[in-house]
Amino acid sequence: MLRLTRIGEKRGLSNVIAYVLLISITLSLSVVVYGWLKNYTNNQDVDSCPDNVNVVISNYGCEDGVGGYLNVSVKNKGLFNVDGYVLRVHDVVDAEFGFYSFNSTGIFLAPGEEVEYIYDFDDYDFDGYKLTKATLVEVQPFVMEGTKKLNCRSSASQKVDCS
Repeated sequence: MLRLTRIGEKRGLSNVIAYVLLISITLSLSVVVYGWLKNYTNNQDVDSCPDNVNVVISNYGCEDGVGGYLNVSVKNKGLFNVDGYVLRVHDVVDAEFGFYSFNSTGIFLAPGEEVEYIYDFDDYDFDGYKLTKATLVEVQPFVMEGTKKLNCRSSASQKVDCS
């Protein structure tokens, strides 16, 4: 009988061991998950172009319909050279950003330099969709760092009214 009472007295100790094991396993899992998430996410700094790069749409002209066109003048008002620009348009009224890319290479622009280009709607086919009007024009400059293309965060957009 003496033996049975000693075993009965140790029941509280097993609960403490269970809690210690539970806390240990939880902490171990949290360390493993933290290490995995730290390597899973890309925490490298994103390269971007210099802050004083500024490309604007200085003038535009356009005509809607079949055979329509968009005439855009782009000017570098920044302090640095721009290696090119991405010109996008949208055909939906009150659009916030350009959707269809007319030009993804652009032209080198020195500070103060302006370039004018005419984009014919008939020359561009977007997966079988042909533009017949433009309601928004957006220009996003980029600079080249070696062979890497660095898109600028800032972009210029202009709502257009073609007739």
